[in-house]
Amino acid sequence: MDKIIKIKTKERLSLKRLEPGIHKFYISVPSTPLGVPWQVPCIVLKGSKPGPTLGITAALHGDELNGTNTIFKVFDKIKSEKKFAGTLVAIPIVNVAGYMLNQREYIDGKDLNRSMPGNKTPKTPSDLFNHFFTQKIVSLFDYHLDLHTASTGRVNSLYVRVDLEDEKCKSLALMQNPQIIVSKSDESGTLREWANSVGIPSITIEIGNPNIFQKSLIDDALEGVLNTLKHLKMIPGKGKSYEQEIIMCSHSDWLNTSKGGLLELKTKLTNICEEGQVLAVIYDVFGEQVEEVRAPRKGVVIGMRTKANCSAGDRIVHIGNIIT
Repeated sequence: MDKIIKIKTKERLSLKRLEPGIHKFYISVPSTPLGVPWQVPCIVLKGSKPGPTLGITAALHGDELNGTNTIFKVFDKIKSEKKFAGTLVAIPIVNVAGYMLNQREYIDGKDLNRSMPGNKTPKTPSDLFNHFFTQKIVSLFDYHLDLHTASTGRVNSLYVRVDLEDEKCKSLALMQNPQIIVSKSDESGTLREWANSVGIPSITIEIGNPNIFQKSLIDDALEGVLNTLKHLKMIPGKGKSYEQEIIMCSHSDWLNTSKGGLLELKTKLTNICEEGQVLAVIYDVFGEQVEEVRAPRKGVVIGMRTKANCSAGDRIVHIGNIIT
């Protein structure tokens, strides 16, 4: 078994000091209820040639694991550092606490992707975790891919969220192999927003569903990551733009119910829907139809709710507005 090096809480990972090859680390960040640090796993591939640093993060939400398996497959594909230029830094599980509890949130019940970059003088445990994570790890990146999935109770297509007005981020997005790209400005408190604000081009890649490995989507996401490495001239080959093969959306919205009851979906992921098309029907507990949810415009189905019971106001279908 490869040696795993532990980086103490007060230490910083130094990429420049690493020899070419694959290195595995546990990076310590404060601190479990036992009073010992959380150990965040980190895999680094240091190339034998100079080049940029690409960072890949997965499981920022602890139950979103398709990205974790994507990272494993990236390292399986890269056989030698001799032809690798630059450095690949991958965090297969960011939210170790959430992962161990099989939940989306951090140990304090907070969403880590709503309070970046955290705070050295925190108001919550997640504040302190985010501070150490952004300063000790993400600040080392030149480019960043943040791998996610749908949250519990929902399903996603393979899609990218990106600010298409940012040319560097747009280039990164077009290197991926998704079904859909949605133009979305950086949301305050997200890892993507913080990275872009400090000059690290960053995009969000949503890879299907939580708490499962979905081989076909993982393989497609893998192709996008490998294509990104070619685009950045980190591995041999020419990066391909997938623009002509992707459904491009100017924005997206969730459709909500106005009635509570039992949900029956009438569409599937990545389906193109027409204005007025019935996408879902709500029944009461006696089997009587109480609501039809219709598409407000032509669009593409990005994600959906999976739970059959729903309350009035619940999100049920995520629709992208297609750029024509």
